[in-house]
Amino acid sequence: MKRRIALIALLLLVVGAVLVLRWSPGGYAAQDRDSTMAPFSAQHWTGTDELGRDRTVRVSAALLIGLAGATAAAALTTAIAGCFGLAAAFSPSWVAALLIFLSDVFLSLPWLFLLMMARSLLPLTASPLDTAVATFVVLAALGWPACARVIYRGALALRSAEWMIQGHACGLRTRQLVRLHLLPHLRSLLLPQFLICVPAFIVAEANLGALGLGVGEPLPSWGSMLLELDNSALLARSHWVYLPIALLIIVLLTLESFATEVETHA
Repeated sequence: MKRRIALIALLLLVVGAVLVLRWSPGGYAAQDRDSTMAPFSAQHWTGTDELGRDRTVRVSAALLIGLAGATAAAALTTAIAGCFGLAAAFSPSWVAALLIFLSDVFLSLPWLFLLMMARSLLPLTASPLDTAVATFVVLAALGWPACARVIYRGALALRSAEWMIQGHACGLRTRQLVRLHLLPHLRSLLLPQFLICVPAFIVAEANLGALGLGVGEPLPSWGSMLLELDNSALLARSHWVYLPIALLIIVLLTLESFATEVETHA
């Protein structure tokens, strides 16, 4: 029941954001110089920012960009972790030990520092779309080790299952057994890992954006919008500055609730 409620709430947020962007007369980068930091009005439901950009439109775009990017990055990192875990489970012991040691090395490194270092290598002249793609690709490339160990343990336990032994006895190759039988059995591990990565990547992107290393302007993102909270003058002039953080918390709670329910029933 909670899973259904969380899914419906998330779908309502996404549909609402899509409708806002579709009905908006201007885009997320359109500026109204005569209405900077404007309060609530019929034209701007949640006011405007210091550049006169509609806050409702920008928050809606940030929600969709964050969800889409984090979902794609979570799918990519889960695929990488799955391949890595399966390779370690079905490799000779010395190869498995080397792969697990490699994942341990990645886990021991400061994740946020690696993200900052990798993201800072992108040229300053890169387009906003390039910075968005690069940000989520970096997240996917560095977020696989913990998930890979979970997949490795699960695949290792299933490797000696009776149906695996029977499949080998019938002449099936390991690749066929993995594709036809092992992956469906690992679905209960892969899906929760994927769902856990989505909110984690949203938070990571927000952290990078707050440090100026996330999605580039004028493309809206959680991180760039949360930077407004550092400006005490803006906080005093409009309470709508808190809208992005409030919506971000709602999205994260919804995703965490959905992931917890899926993991519990997996």
